[in-house]
Amino acid sequence: MDSQQPLDTAQLDHFRHEGYLVLPDFIDPGFNQRLKDEVDIMMAHRDAGDMRMVVSYREMGMLTSYPPAMAILAQLMDGDRFAMHHIHSVRFAAGAGGVGWHQDYEQHPHSNRSHLMVHIFCYLNGLNGEVGDLLVLPRSHNVIAERNLTFLGTADLEGSLCFDDLSPGSAVIVHSALWHARRPKPGGEGRPRYFIDISYCQNGVKWPAYGNVEGINAMALEMGLDRDGRYRFVYDSSQFYDLRALMDRFERVNQGSLINRLELPG
Repeated sequence: MDSQQPLDTAQLDHFRHEGYLVLPDFIDPGFNQRLKDEVDIMMAHRDAGDMRMVVSYREMGMLTSYPPAMAILAQLMDGDRFAMHHIHSVRFAAGAGGVGWHQDYEQHPHSNRSHLMVHIFCYLNGLNGEVGDLLVLPRSHNVIAERNLTFLGTADLEGSLCFDDLSPGSAVIVHSALWHARRPKPGGEGRPRYFIDISYCQNGVKWPAYGNVEGINAMALEMGLDRDGRYRFVYDSSQFYDLRALMDRFERVNQGSLINRLELPG
């Protein structure tokens, strides 16, 4: 396989049509172990009330510019550049709760899917049917829907898929508008579920920011996560805007059909 073109035509077509792609053994084993060790450190910090930025942890920060991921994203974005929207990291122990059906595409209001946003779900310990399963609904990324679908719970939907058997270091990359859920499962005592998700947005439109994007990106560059400038564009805060600053104004104009606010000819 060409390292510069890691996905073949069938994989690209599958992602675009179905909205997801499974990447077995995606993370190098040595790197994967360092990530797990660092998640343990982060969880100890959180238990002590220390909620520092995830990008301030060296290994997790470097995952945001992991070259195999960058090569895949370049293909999915049709050669366009892209910027990191966020990184989340957590360790789920036995008995952890689930998350109902939802989608994570950032847009306000939801009206189109003109530009691509993706999430990369990294399962450092894999999935084995304990603690939690990943549920996805193929092709649902083509449905324009609000983010919160949690009224659907975590039950199977018609046509949905359940991922409960992935090897350590595997990843699932999804179109951010794909409906997905985390279903809680029994078991997992002594074998926690390590999970990191990273999201990226295609350049070309401005996206609602998540948290302190300027501070996060400044930290990322200070940490050298851009790999000597090769991926500096990943930490470009100009691709985002602060939704909170616009919400009051938006609510005042959000009446009736917004299309009627266009200037119509004649």
